[in-house]
Amino acid sequence: MSVFGKALASLGVGSAKVDTRLSKSQFRQGDLVKGEVFVQGGQVTQHIDEIYLYLIIQYVKDGKQKEYVMEKFRLAEPFDIGLSETKVIPFEFQLPFDTPVTTGGCPVYLKTGLDIKMAKDPKDVDGIEVLPHPLVEKTLQAIENIGFQLVRVDFDFEKYYSRHPFIQEFDFEPIGPFQGFLDKLKAVFYVGDGEIDLIMEVDRKAVDLMSSLEEALELDARTIRLTVTEEMMKKGKLENELNRLIKEQI
Repeated sequence: MSVFGKALASLGVGSAKVDTRLSKSQFRQGDLVKGEVFVQGGQVTQHIDEIYLYLIIQYVKDGKQKEYVMEKFRLAEPFDIGLSETKVIPFEFQLPFDTPVTTGGCPVYLKTGLDIKMAKDPKDVDGIEVLPHPLVEKTLQAIENIGFQLVRVDFDFEKYYSRHPFIQEFDFEPIGPFQGFLDKLKAVFYVGDGEIDLIMEVDRKAVDLMSSLEEALELDARTIRLTVTEEMMKKGKLENELNRLIKEQI
C-alpha cells in the first residue's frame, strides 16, 4: 500500500470499520448481554491496539444534556487487521443492576471503538432498551395496585447514595385511598441478586395548621425503607406491607 493510502487511512478514508451486533436489543437490569464485534479491514493493514466497549447513559441535568460512562470493557488484545480481512470477536457481560431503565426517556447505548495509533478511531453506536429487574417491575405494579399512578421517571443527583452521579427515581401520585392524605410518593431501588432495597419518600398533604407548617418548612416528607424479596410477591403480601408502612406515616 502506498504512502498516500496509509495517509488516507489515518484520516479514516479506507480505514478499518467496526460493527457490533447484539443477540437482542432489549434487556432487563442484571441480564447477560451477548454479541459479536465485526472488524472489517480497510485498504491497508492496520494495527489495532484495543477494542473497547462503553456502556453509556444519557441524561439531562440543569437543562444540559450529559453522557456518563457507566462501564468500560476491553474486548481483545492488540492484533493486526489485514487488507479487506474480517475478524469476529464474541463478547458477553452482565448489565449492571443499577443501569437506569429507559422507560423515562433515558437513552442507554453501547459504543464500540477501535484504538488505532496515528489514525481516526472507527466507532459504532447501538442503543438498547433496558427494562426493570423483575422484582422492581413487580414492586412498581404493587405500588400502583394500592392506589398510586406513576407520573414520571427522573434522576436524583443529591439525596440518595449511588456509585454514579445519579440514581433513578420513580414519582407517583395518589389516585386511590391515599389521595386525601398524600401529595406524592417517590421510590428508588437498590437492586441486588434475589432482593431489592426499596426507599420510598411520602409527602403528606397539609390538612391542618401543624401539617401546613411542616409543609411550609419542607418537613412533611417521611421516609420508608423495605427489603423486597420474591417471597413477598405471593398472595398480595407486598401490597399489604406497603399499605401498612404508608398508613403509619399519615
